[in-house]
Amino acid sequence: MRLPQRSFSSAIRTFRTLPERRYLLPVVSICTSPWEIKEDRIMAIEVFRPKRGEVLECVARFEELSSTDKGLPDQPVEGFHREFRNVLGFQQPEGEETYSPIGDDAKPHIGHLQAGFGMGYVSARPGQGVMMHTHDTNETFVVMEGTWMFEWEGEDGDDHVILEEQDIVSFPPGIHRRFECQSARDGKSQGMILGVIGGNTPGAEFSPESVERMKAAGTWPDVAE
Repeated sequence: MRLPQRSFSSAIRTFRTLPERRYLLPVVSICTSPWEIKEDRIMAIEVFRPKRGEVLECVARFEELSSTDKGLPDQPVEGFHREFRNVLGFQQPEGEETYSPIGDDAKPHIGHLQAGFGMGYVSARPGQGVMMHTHDTNETFVVMEGTWMFEWEGEDGDDHVILEEQDIVSFPPGIHRRFECQSARDGKSQGMILGVIGGNTPGAEFSPESVERMKAAGTWPDVAE
């Protein structure tokens, strides 16, 4: 059955040229019946053309990233030595006993963007990692080099998984978790993971057991002072 040409053309308009635009965008029609137009919504993303220098400010070459092995109170404790390379974001959160996931010493290479997430590399020798902690946003890891153990506190007790290069694990907020390098590549002394954490100012808190361990080691702030 063919639809009347008049009804068809009055109900659907496929393209419209926007003012001061050099391209065409589809028009999406929201109808209460098959041929009654109720409202038009133009789906468009604002486009701009940056200068070359503006884009280069958003480039991070690995060999140009600075590294630090300080900034969090568990890092001086044996078994938890690791290095951070802050690529993007990780502004400092507010609140006592709440830390940036990679500490205050790891300054972002790309610090001017509000990207909605932070990204950084973590390097560690086999047997070294992080104490049990949690985050207020999602945390995702990509294994870049070596093998790594990711451990968490589950309903049946502590559990873990061993991941190899290019494997990924993503932890929702509120789960106590930790990671530890198990092995490095042949000829290298450290493994490496890439961490991506949601939010412009994500916060991290150590578990009560981790805090007691740092207090015993004299690295927890109120003890170290």
